Amino acid sequence: MTLHRSLFVTDKRYTRLYWLAVLLLAGGIALITVDTHKQHTERKQAAQLKKELLQVHAAAADSPAAVSSLTTPIPAGDPAPSERAVSSEAAQPERWERLRTINQEVVGWLHVDGTEVDYPILQHADNDYYLNVDAAGRQSMYGSIFMDYRSDFERSQQNIVIYGHNMLDGSMFGSLQRYKSRAFFNEHRVITLETPSQQTEWEIFSVYTINAQKDRVDVAYANEQGLLQAALSYREKSLFPAPPFPHNPDRLLTLVTCSNETDDTRLVLHAFPKEEPSHALARQSS
Repeated sequence: MTLHRSLFVTDKRYTRLYWLAVLLLAGGIALITVDTHKQHTERKQAAQLKKELLQVHAAAADSPAAVSSLTTPIPAGDPAPSERAVSSEAAQPERWERLRTINQEVVGWLHVDGTEVDYPILQHADNDYYLNVDAAGRQSMYGSIFMDYRSDFERSQQNIVIYGHNMLDGSMFGSLQRYKSRAFFNEHRVITLETPSQQTEWEIFSVYTINAQKDRVDVAYANEQGLLQAALSYREKSLFPAPPFPHNPDRLLTLVTCSNETDDTRLVLHAFPKEEPSHALARQSS
């Protein structure tokens, strides 16, 4: 009798454990399903947003595509590689007006040769906001391409730092992982940077990884000599060699994204302006 009762109790415990395991498994599957659906939805949303932004960026002022269906969600202050031809005009006021009807914090446009990087650059009062907010002001795991809040396109002796997520589908800054290949690094070195005041081309001269817990990316330098010393040290860190600087740069452009080695690893690309500082200033004032 005692043995029978003991077996009954044991069987009851196993039954409870069995159903608990079933519930946990079902809950886990449900969470995975919801997360997968969210990722799929946000991936489609990000791709559609990029398509619309490219249309708005490229459209003529009187074109129907110049009018975006997106609203202005953010007040000021608070899939395949693009084959588009870059306009020779340094600034088109109507282009920036159109982009700022979508987001008033648009400060520029970034295009990296040979990659999927062809996006507006945003800038907020901190470096956290656009990690999870897209260019239309919606919550998104894709975030946005955004400039460090301390950076300024107009200042010299500084490092213009731009961030973006390393997405597995290659969007945002995901395709920058290609620069870990020597052949790709040698063949695709040009970055086009557009701002409301000018359009400039930059040449990539260094690519390497850092530990975000130990290393930092400087955004400014004390003087011209400090900038030059930093640029030379970045060249030394590079995974692959690059030709010598044709002139001493007055600014640097740096792209930063996560890398695939560890959670704390960041991929860093540095570029210098292809034009000499005096030529760039002359073109800007003309």
